[in-house]
Amino acid sequence: MPVTAAQREAMIESLNNDQFAPLDLSAFPNYLQKPATDARDDRWSRDWRDTPLNVSASALRSFVSDPDTEALERVGAETGHEDFRKEVRDRKGETTAMQFKRANPDYVGTDDNYKMIAQTLAFNTLSSADQEGELDEVVARLMESGAWTVPNLTACYRALLAEGLLDIALGSTRELSTAERLRITRLAQAGHVDQAIYEYMHAALDEEPTLDMLDDPDYRQACDAAVEFVFEAAQLDYAPTPERRSYLTRYAAGRPLTLALLQQAWSSCQAAEKRFEHNEVLRPLRQREEQVPTQQALDALDDDEVEKLYRGALKNYASSVRRPGVAQ
Repeated sequence: MPVTAAQREAMIESLNNDQFAPLDLSAFPNYLQKPATDARDDRWSRDWRDTPLNVSASALRSFVSDPDTEALERVGAETGHEDFRKEVRDRKGETTAMQFKRANPDYVGTDDNYKMIAQTLAFNTLSSADQEGELDEVVARLMESGAWTVPNLTACYRALLAEGLLDIALGSTRELSTAERLRITRLAQAGHVDQAIYEYMHAALDEEPTLDMLDDPDYRQACDAAVEFVFEAAQLDYAPTPERRSYLTRYAAGRPLTLALLQQAWSSCQAAEKRFEHNEVLRPLRQREEQVPTQQALDALDDDEVEKLYRGALKNYASSVRRPGVAQ
């Protein structure tokens, strides 16, 4: 009966591991246990290229472009360079930071902005335990986890900027937070429009508004935005729509916005909307009048066209006098 490969391997292992009477199998080389493969080569000393990364070019390119934690630790241990992992991580962080700034040229690089973005990203990607510690340690964990990327940083930046939680450049405006908008809206609805405009300017500029800003072209956009926001909050019969906002802008004709100007523009917009509604009501009647043929047009029709026009008129009349419950 032939012996299978598995049975042969089991026999070899049993014969070579017999602790009491090991057999002399020198005359049977097929049943001798194979020696372990020697990982050493014929070089006298270890070469600097003896690393797992010289096995394939693709592995080396992958390590250079995006080294993982295990690879960094292995290379650091093999080269004896204990700070190798930290140096590569720092360089990768610098590259990511430069790419982020190119993608977001309006970003203001302050310590508070850096801390806010890093903490927000850590809250959304790391565990509670990894969120603790110094800021540098948290950022290092973000890099090791793969979360410290340009898309992630940009998403955090845009979200925080929309909530008005980041520092802005001097003279520019930022988005108001939800709490700031609610407070200013309540002031405007209570009739404190001047205070509401002041609060909006103060929050949007991150500085104390002054009367000189009214004559400064650099602050024109901020002033107009404040007046428009307060007007929409204080004018209780006004519901903002893209069409209405466009009408108010055309009415202002490039003039600086004031509450009086927007109120007059709103009155004009209401009158225009009423005229439009009136025209829409009368449009079917006007269309019917346009469809009635003249005497000359009737004289020019032949008998078949007259018959067709007559039957169509009867059909339209019947449909106009029908009431619910009448048989169709």
